[in-house]
Amino acid sequence: MDKFNLYVPNFLPFKEYFVPEKNQACPGCGLALAVRQSYKALEKGIEKAAWQPLMEKGGPFAGSADIFGVGKTEVSFLKIPKGNADLILCLDNEIGGSLNEALEKPMVSIAVAEGFSYVATACPSYPFDLIDKVSKGLAVPGPAYIHILSVCPTGWRCATDLAIKLGRLAIETGIFPLYEVDNGQYRMSMEVAKLRPVKDYTSLQGRFRHLSDDTINMIQKRVEEDYFKLVEKAKNGHSG
Repeated sequence: MDKFNLYVPNFLPFKEYFVPEKNQACPGCGLALAVRQSYKALEKGIEKAAWQPLMEKGGPFAGSADIFGVGKTEVSFLKIPKGNADLILCLDNEIGGSLNEALEKPMVSIAVAEGFSYVATACPSYPFDLIDKVSKGLAVPGPAYIHILSVCPTGWRCATDLAIKLGRLAIETGIFPLYEVDNGQYRMSMEVAKLRPVKDYTSLQGRFRHLSDDTINMIQKRVEEDYFKLVEKAKNGHSG
């Protein structure tokens, strides 16, 4: 299947709104790729887009970073006004945090609890899914939130040509499931019948070299439990 992925760019929207030469990014930057794909969906909407922490008083995530659940990891927020609501893109490169923090970040759950009309997870390793979700977020009348996993080769201490592969492994291992919550209704964007071992993901990153086999086995069990609970929630049409 990988041989066909070489031609994926030929099927993406042709027009470019992201200019790499004007943006400082390291080789293989997943965040830059996520921004590029998001801009293709936003089109002229990027003129209204603003990067900001979204911790301001009265905002949907007002309060400290600890309350928001960001922890030690670095996230970037892009807010796009649309009518009387906003589309919020959270680009998460997980720099500085542990694997447990990556699994525990509750931003998506907070957005659902806050009553956002549309909430989703995405990753530039699956560009059509990401572009489709950003388009949906723009189209819904109410507020929308999309959490985007953005591989950072520098922070993750991995090869610069592994950004796409690691993004896929995050989904295939169940560490970062792709799903959406439309008006409280959960739906899996990609359901993995048999999850790949978590070690397939951690072994390619220097930031996880300190993890013992026992720790990875515990994480494996937790990931599987959380993943299949999410799948069951989607199958039952769970709301909220």
